[in-house]
Amino acid sequence: MIPNIFKWATSELSQDAFFAWLLEWADGNNYEYNLPLSNISKDIIRLFIGKINYEIHKVEIWRQWVNIDITIEVNDEYAIFIEDKKWAGEHSNQLEKYKEIALKEYANKHHQLIFIYLKTENESMYKLKKIEEKGYKIISRSDLLELFTKEEIVNDIFIDFKDYLMEIENQTKSYRKLENVVNNGRACQGFYMEIQNLLGKGTFSDWGYVPNKSGGFLGLWYHWKSAHKINEIHIQIENSFHSEDNIKLVIKIADYEGDARTLYQILNQIIPVAKKNGLNLIKPNKFRVAEKSTLAIVENAFKKDNNGDILMDNFYKTLKNLEKTIDDYCIQYPA
Repeated sequence: MIPNIFKWATSELSQDAFFAWLLEWADGNNYEYNLPLSNISKDIIRLFIGKINYEIHKVEIWRQWVNIDITIEVNDEYAIFIEDKKWAGEHSNQLEKYKEIALKEYANKHHQLIFIYLKTENESMYKLKKIEEKGYKIISRSDLLELFTKEEIVNDIFIDFKDYLMEIENQTKSYRKLENVVNNGRACQGFYMEIQNLLGKGTFSDWGYVPNKSGGFLGLWYHWKSAHKINEIHIQIENSFHSEDNIKLVIKIADYEGDARTLYQILNQIIPVAKKNGLNLIKPNKFRVAEKSTLAIVENAFKKDNNGDILMDNFYKTLKNLEKTIDDYCIQYPA
């Protein structure tokens, strides 16, 4: 593989520098040095603004102005504030704070303000929706790649970054194969993103990394209900990586009354309900009485074809049967 600077320059600060550099090419003084690079830079700014044919003549850029990653003023008409993210998501109400500061600082100016959340790695649909609700426009990796591949650009920095994004995209889209999901974090994220798409926007679901004493896992969770002695019961996928045995579809319970004997009792109650819905539930290796406990594991949940591809239709059906199992159990043993 050809050495790529962004294999090593992995920090968000390095990515900030790339985007500041790239967007600077949109300024009217720079197009003569590399017209294709100037064109792609202008296209990105037009994407931010939402005007395909907007003429761009003047661009000024700042980094870390009042802690905002990148600030751009375009033609003295627009002020664009970019929160640039890779792995980390929003935290500490930073987006609200940045927006409040920008609105205050530009209160006496005539610029139209635009707030951008630029994400090059993967993030849960639920979290992105919450960011949109705060008045930020989401610019994804796929949005960038669509522009980056419009025309051939001869520049080593740009090519390296485009190839770097394409590698992330390819890994994410490799989720069809179970082997990739259980061994590659991005493939697992792609799998969870596809599940969210299958479940639809009307179904609340979320995914993310969960640290624990065993080394942590990448999980997806949804379908919260309550039942007798259980204030919270839901569906969860857990992937600890590096072995097909480490990815599990489970029923989790939380805030429940009782100890390990209670867990055995609930498991024995829900197993026949699951069988009626075509599922076999098995006990985890050991019941752990905690704030959240694994009640049961769905046996043989991740089926694959002869090529090693996950049978997605089959898995979606399994999820629906598991939803019905929980619903039926909660009706039979109401809270």
